[in-house]
Amino acid sequence: MGSQILRQPDGLYAVFSSETDTIVVWDATEDEIVEHYVQIAAERARRDVQRVLGHVSAGEPRRAYFQFTLTWESALEKDREHRGEAWEYFQQAQRS
Repeated sequence: MGSQILRQPDGLYAVFSSETDTIVVWDATEDEIVEHYVQIAAERARRDVQRVLGHVSAGEPRRAYFQFTLTWESALEKDREHRGEAWEYFQQAQRS
């Protein structure tokens, strides 16, 4: 499942999909080809984030992050150790 950018004889661009064995974009400028791939990447990222959020919302973050799963407390501790700003914000909020 891939694609290939092709230059048309008139200097414009096309995209051939190996998934469908068809040309899925044609008569496109360079900017339009970039936008085509940006949209594909955005859709993929949206699906990935929705999948992860589903696991986290269900209380099953390990299904998304496996052995690298952090707790809220351990994430704040790492933030503090590496001079982040969130740990201090939440520490002050607890005192209020």
